[in-house]
Amino acid sequence: MLLFYNLCSIPKKLLKRIQILSIILLSSLNYSQEKFVPNKNNETQILIDGIISEKEWENAIIVDLDYEVNPGNNIIPNEKTKVYILYSDTHLYIGFHAFSNPENIRASVRSRDDFGMISDDFVVVAFDTYGDSRNNYLLLSNAFGSQLDARAINAVTDEDRYDINFNVDYETSGTIVSEGYQVEFKIPFASVPFPNGNNQEWNFNFRRNTFRNGIPIDLRSQPYDRTAPCQICQTTDKLILTDIKIEKRVEFLPYLAGNITGSKAGLFDEIKYEKLKPNFGLGLNVDLNKNSTLEVTLNPDFSQVEADVTQIDVNSAVALEYPERRPYFNRGTDIVQYVSGAFYSRSINNPLISTKLISQGKKERLFFLTALDQNSIYQIAGEDRSYLGEGEESFINVLRYQRLLSKNSRLGFLSTNRYYKNGGYGNLFGTDGWFLLSKNLRFTYELFLNLNKEPVADWIESEDNIFGRSVVLDNQNFNGKSLYFQLYRNTQKWRSYLTYRDFSPNFQADVGFVVKNNRRWATLYHAYQVFPNKPVLQFLSLGTKADIVYTYEDYLKTISVDAILSVKTLFNTEITYTLDFDAFKNFLGRDYRNLESNRFVIRSSPSESLSLNLNLTVGRDLAYNEAIPEKGKELTFNFIPLIQLSNKLRISPSIRYARLKHLNSDNFYYNGSISRFSIRYQFNNFFNFRIVSEYNTFSERFFIQPLIQWNPNPSTVFYIGGNQNSLSEFNDDMYSIFRVDQTQLFLKFQYLFGI
Repeated sequence: MLLFYNLCSIPKKLLKRIQILSIILLSSLNYSQEKFVPNKNNETQILIDGIISEKEWENAIIVDLDYEVNPGNNIIPNEKTKVYILYSDTHLYIGFHAFSNPENIRASVRSRDDFGMISDDFVVVAFDTYGDSRNNYLLLSNAFGSQLDARAINAVTDEDRYDINFNVDYETSGTIVSEGYQVEFKIPFASVPFPNGNNQEWNFNFRRNTFRNGIPIDLRSQPYDRTAPCQICQTTDKLILTDIKIEKRVEFLPYLAGNITGSKAGLFDEIKYEKLKPNFGLGLNVDLNKNSTLEVTLNPDFSQVEADVTQIDVNSAVALEYPERRPYFNRGTDIVQYVSGAFYSRSINNPLISTKLISQGKKERLFFLTALDQNSIYQIAGEDRSYLGEGEESFINVLRYQRLLSKNSRLGFLSTNRYYKNGGYGNLFGTDGWFLLSKNLRFTYELFLNLNKEPVADWIESEDNIFGRSVVLDNQNFNGKSLYFQLYRNTQKWRSYLTYRDFSPNFQADVGFVVKNNRRWATLYHAYQVFPNKPVLQFLSLGTKADIVYTYEDYLKTISVDAILSVKTLFNTEITYTLDFDAFKNFLGRDYRNLESNRFVIRSSPSESLSLNLNLTVGRDLAYNEAIPEKGKELTFNFIPLIQLSNKLRISPSIRYARLKHLNSDNFYYNGSISRFSIRYQFNNFFNFRIVSEYNTFSERFFIQPLIQWNPNPSTVFYIGGNQNSLSEFNDDMYSIFRVDQTQLFLKFQYLFGI
């Protein structure tokens, strides 16, 4: 059946400099490495209090962070950092002493996985436990012991490189001292994925992020080639651990939740509340062995702690993609991330029950997920538009297998299946590969085939046709394919890639996210880059990108050329300017020429108390949702500052504005904004109170959400809060953005039990 096919002494520093020279001179895929054998002492009881005392750490080996890798290129750093290592049968202990002037340390008390921590001074423990460069596990802590963990994979952009939804249950504590700050880590072996066996050899290194005159400084314990196409391959120092205990975990994760909803029948009526709606469920995680984990969740509660930032979709002809925030679907899903959109976990909308098997061996990885979805998302991609509906129950399988042929190559297989309750199915099969061809050259590909039969359902209403097939769901059979490949090259001066995407007219991924098809799309990117290592100009990149798109009938869809300028400069500021010139575009059978836009992106963190994010687009675009799309004058503006009022209190106001004006009049196709304001007080690393409010002029709707949250580890959480909304239905009778027409109070308590 288809359901089941499915890694301080002068002589030492001199030696390291020789190793760096070897990297530069040899065109090789091998990076320098040293072996570290820490002492095992089960009698040592280290108190994780953020103070590195001589008695507790007297038997530890010491590793120095001898390399400034950015902005300096593997030079001796001005800042001194010492790292202490010990271990016991069941835990690894790491202590950092980051020497600095205490007055210059950037740090705030943050909740777990607060990505704003990258603007702080922080330290990193990086592991490649399998030693094969499939990924790096990154455990971060700032000077106050606030945690952020992530999984790094090899990708072209930072946005794709880091998966911050990855979680490890570890303990940290940090303290600012007279000579900088100290952080202690206590990492259970049971929480870190690694191969079976009591004797382990892990690839690792240590890192520190600090600031010098406002410029971020990256320090590491080993040299780093920032132009190599495989960045995670450079975690190569060896950590030797002998005779440790492999503990199998059995974890129960029950939760109890409830909500009360009230609304007005009319504008001047009182809010009437419905009965309390309780909800409960259970999660079970079982380690079959150190490499394999089985997870089962019954009636999972996937309500989000904080509301998604509303995206502006007024001029989008396709569905918008939102990030996955549900912990169950984030664990282990780095293996099913595809450029082609073959898998999208949020397509599993409301599962009643789901199981997940994750297995990681030395040479292979397996991911197998099943789910019974109570409200199935059904999405159809068209040439220019997508169609979205919600249907009935469906049963889902996702099987992913990856084989590591060597450290520099891997092959994978994917099968996804969705079977709808009242008939119809969507099956997808495919293969992918990743090959590091040389020190500077990488090749990747994805190839998928789909076989589908529509259900007979009224989930989508449309009279449109796709390549002779009606959009309405009427039991039609169809199949399609997609192809993606990329050749990527990165050197000290040049960065280039050639990408090809091919989506046939009937390609569909029922457990994925594909919003456009019937296109053959080639992209060529080439940029000159330089690292001057000067305060005013730390990095400069000047490049161009060209795109050409054809349909399967050989009709030209798009000719686009971009000019891109990127700089890093004073005040920890990154500026990117893009001139996007669409010389030709075809949309819904109509031809358009000379669509030009100017895009500015500015990200700056000039001080501990302020960071800014600005996006500005000025130019011409189409009014995609008009009956007959026409050109208009576009202006979009996103401004998101983050203001740290103290090390515990911060506010973040933001505004996102978008308009498209008629070319020959003062009328607008659309003109509106979404204003958002959040304030958060972080009592400690686990407990916070925050208020989020948002006003959307497109829908003329306001909401406010107060929330109290306690989150001592990745799985245990308690929160209580509410949503207060105004409804646009009553605006004709009385308009007030602060009016409350609908309210909801909710709470949840989820606690992790381990045996």
